[in-house]
Amino acid sequence: MSAARISLLLIVFVSGPVFAQFPDEDNWELEDGYQNDLLFLHEFVNYSFDPAWQFDWERRRFADNALRINTGSVASDELLTDIDANINEPLNDKWRFFGQFTRDGFRSKPNREEQLLLGLERQIFESSAIYVGVNPEYEKEFIDAEIGYGWYGDDRRRYVRLGVRLEDLNYEGKNGVGGLQEQDAIKLAWATRIGIADNLYLYSEGLFGTGFERTFPNAETSPDVARHDQNDNRASFRLTHSGPEERLWSFILEYYDFAELKEFREPGFDYDYESRQFNAGVEHVRLLTERRRLRVVAQYVDWEASSTGFREHDFSRQDIVAGIFYEFLWPTSGITIAYAGGSPDYAYEAADPAESYTGGEYTDKLILSWRYNFSDDAVIRAGISHEAQEQGFGGAFVQYQMFF
Repeated sequence: MSAARISLLLIVFVSGPVFAQFPDEDNWELEDGYQNDLLFLHEFVNYSFDPAWQFDWERRRFADNALRINTGSVASDELLTDIDANINEPLNDKWRFFGQFTRDGFRSKPNREEQLLLGLERQIFESSAIYVGVNPEYEKEFIDAEIGYGWYGDDRRRYVRLGVRLEDLNYEGKNGVGGLQEQDAIKLAWATRIGIADNLYLYSEGLFGTGFERTFPNAETSPDVARHDQNDNRASFRLTHSGPEERLWSFILEYYDFAELKEFREPGFDYDYESRQFNAGVEHVRLLTERRRLRVVAQYVDWEASSTGFREHDFSRQDIVAGIFYEFLWPTSGITIAYAGGSPDYAYEAADPAESYTGGEYTDKLILSWRYNFSDDAVIRAGISHEAQEQGFGGAFVQYQMFF
């Protein structure tokens, strides 16, 4: 790989922790998205990747260098942006350099994260390798390390990769606020794609384990926070059948949970927050004729959250969201018209009954997009949407995916 290509990809490798001290009574970030009726339409339907794109991404994840960006408007002042970038560069017949960057911009998840991992992989048997990677954070207390094992098929398009990630492994020795680790964050990281039967593949990835627990006994070096515990776990499973004439079926399960406890020296701000989200979905794409293509997306979303202490509440939300996309095809491009709808049902119960609410009205969107294939390795999709029920602009979006 040339220096110019590496530099181009590393432009997106920018990450760093963001800290909020005292929570905001009027606009608490952990409650962001509770009442946004169009949120899941944006995430799971309008801004979802085409199943054929996703299938290609999964099978080439450890075989090629790759970049994909998914960005679109979710509010007049907010832009949802997800980024995934992979470097898989052979150095000789035994060694390989790898880089992985992920930016998770989904607003339904309260800890929106960026994660960079750079490292080396060493082949040990014909199809096996061991690897070690780190995220080179500017603030040394937030450096993570991951060690693991990978098995790969002949073309590296089938794989089982398991690792142990040590998060903030030198926090106690490097932080400048006198923080003491009561529990270290250790997690199992995995990414796997295996063939189950003819043209049937199981893909899974995740990060699951313990979170950190920290105390700050010195009020001079940490004048605001006395304790901070945090953990998040995520796992996804996708079963995909690839049939003739570009026909795909995908069945999806996703799980995400987040928990955070903060104790402050100033009374009235302590909180213990938990959020759990479960998604189940199905996607289908097929050619109707040589010039017509159909894509169908359906998702069920179950979201539960609660807080004790500051802004004490219980929240639940269930959504059924779906979309149908009809694409007119040309040799290297296509125009898609689509309709998406969702039926949220949510309830917020606060300690003060005056702040409690329930809601849920059917919302829908009309979508128009254009796709262009630069080559077999690069494709772009851009579009706009209209909020049919609200009769307002629903946002513009751009998706881009390439392998090199």
